[in-house]
Amino acid sequence: MSESPVEPGDFSIEQPDAEALADPRVRGLVVRYAGLAGATVLELEPQLLELQLPLSETPFFRGRDRINVAFSLGALERHPEAEMGVIGSAFLGELVAAVRQRGTHIEAGLLPPRFAPDSSPAPLHIPVRNGTALPPQLMLALHPLGRLIARVTLSAGSAVADHIVLSGVFDLVVGAAVEQEIADACIQIETGELEPSAAEMASGATKALAKPASEFVSVMLKDLESKLEPEIRRRSDEARRSLAAELARLDGYYRAMLEGTGGPGTEVVDPTARRAIEADRQRRRAEEERRHEVRASVHPLQVIRFEVLVQRAEWALRSAAGHTATLLGMRALSGTGAWSMSCPTCGVLPTEMLVCRQGHAACAACGATCSVCGEEFCRNHGQQACHVDQRPACDEHARTCGICRKVHCTTHESTCSEGEHRACTACLAACAHCGRVVCTQHATQTVPTAPKGSRYLCGQCTTHCEGGTSEPVGVDEVVRCASCSRSVCGAHQAACAVDGQVHCSTHLRRSDRTRRLLCEKHRTTCTQEPQAIVASDEVVACTTCGASVCASHSEVCSGDRERHCRTHLQPLHDTRDELGCERHRSRCHVDDRSYTLAGTPPCPLCTKPTCRDHLLACKYCGRRVCATDRDATSGRCLTCGQLASTSEPPDSVVAASVAANGGEPLKGGDWRVARDAGHLIAEVALGWSRKLVFSVRHGETTPDTVVRHSVLGSSRKK
Repeated sequence: MSESPVEPGDFSIEQPDAEALADPRVRGLVVRYAGLAGATVLELEPQLLELQLPLSETPFFRGRDRINVAFSLGALERHPEAEMGVIGSAFLGELVAAVRQRGTHIEAGLLPPRFAPDSSPAPLHIPVRNGTALPPQLMLALHPLGRLIARVTLSAGSAVADHIVLSGVFDLVVGAAVEQEIADACIQIETGELEPSAAEMASGATKALAKPASEFVSVMLKDLESKLEPEIRRRSDEARRSLAAELARLDGYYRAMLEGTGGPGTEVVDPTARRAIEADRQRRRAEEERRHEVRASVHPLQVIRFEVLVQRAEWALRSAAGHTATLLGMRALSGTGAWSMSCPTCGVLPTEMLVCRQGHAACAACGATCSVCGEEFCRNHGQQACHVDQRPACDEHARTCGICRKVHCTTHESTCSEGEHRACTACLAACAHCGRVVCTQHATQTVPTAPKGSRYLCGQCTTHCEGGTSEPVGVDEVVRCASCSRSVCGAHQAACAVDGQVHCSTHLRRSDRTRRLLCEKHRTTCTQEPQAIVASDEVVACTTCGASVCASHSEVCSGDRERHCRTHLQPLHDTRDELGCERHRSRCHVDDRSYTLAGTPPCPLCTKPTCRDHLLACKYCGRRVCATDRDATSGRCLTCGQLASTSEPPDSVVAASVAANGGEPLKGGDWRVARDAGHLIAEVALGWSRKLVFSVRHGETTPDTVVRHSVLGSSRKK
């Protein structure tokens, strides 16, 4: 195996060969470090280097003085003891720490000049918008140039990737990229293809002061960003797809929690609990959105510095308002040697200049006129566009909204009535109910499905509908539930059919038969069907037992016209389709059927209630008696069958006999008398087989019935 030393200048930033795995810039960083630290780099094979370290550098590499570094998988397989020189490896972390310890700058030297200074003054062909330019002053200066090497870590979600990136060459005085010929010369000095000039070549030149590191590094970082733009775009697309999948998973999880997965009744009903779950869902969504943002962490490693002789022309600019600034034109004595001019603020070629109110010169691209005070300013002392009207504002009249974090001018700023803080007018609006101006942080946007649609409401005019899913609504869109006093909006409220008062949905049920909405107070059950819900005005108290019964399980008694349970009513057989309660019905003792009270007169013989169908006429005394007290064969009642002879009939019977005989007293004749519960029955023999039979109520002297019997037949007289 051949070993050849690698000198610090013997590297080029080229695409690796087909076997290479590592970023070639890592290999260049190894070679640069070796040149700084006095280490030796041997190329054991095309993708394998041996780094031999001095004793002072071994602490950075865990005490090792020799390290084999592989730049391909093949080299690593052939030499398992080697370490991979790739982004993210432990070796690269050790190397970066060692580089930072050695220093953050590499002085590469002076670019060889190709031209002599020009003694003629440079013309100024660029107009000054708000002022005039004085004659220029010429001078020779030494400008520092720089090129940044940085480690950039791109992270989005769970993906993290490191990159070693080299910027272009920038003039550190004006903060602008140099022309390509000068950049090529700097790279040639860096790679050893071009020898730098001796320092004596710059004798007599004034050293120009470089911009603060924060300013020129920020310009270099933009160049690094442009170089990484394809990778950033790819990472952003991957993060967007990953975020969409994660948000869908989160939404499904919280939706299942709110709606319940165990069937009906397992969903979260309590409005406070729903609000807490929804707030946690929004917090988790915001965390995932922040986690999946593409973030770039830039770790500057080194700045390679060069120097170039520059002929400068400085014009003093004075504005009509009395502000002054300096405009610089320069001609590098290396490269093409042409005069160039760049904006001191943004570094681009200007087409028009202006004097900033803070004493800076700026081009028309990075300068603007304040829309509030009318003064000119550069981009470092104001904002190019108020996000409300897109007009510029100087730093005195530019503000950052505390709500949306966007820049706006003082013209488009007002005070939130609720938080008493300032905000841009885009984040402020009048409450749709009370008219107070409030910011989006202290206001609520109602949903389009609210009773009055989507509206902007302040905190005092916002409440939550507790009858649905606790969505925000206006105080003019809700009423209080008569059952629980919670707020219920028009979309989730309904009135009880009995009292007409509004109740939330949790306190209303429909009756099973009429389907009317009923609150807890006005719903009850029928005693005859306790599992069914009925309205309180759909039941009455049974007049007999006092139990609550509905219309389906009760009827009206024909006697008192009151409602009774069906169990307390019987159909009356002497009326048509009418019922009678226990108090207003009677039962025939013969057939045991129910009748009206007037439909079952008492049997005169046994005094038991008997229907008219079972009251039969006695053929002997003429009375109507129950069928059980009448002999079916003879047609006589049992009392007539028990007549017994008597010589002294009762006085009432004797008195009644006169009336029974047409008002004439009976003469002689045999008397037979029998008694039952209702009457005295008397039989008087009139001779010639004639008989007079009559009945007299107890205690009376007037006959009830009178029947005359003879051989020719019977005739009823009364």
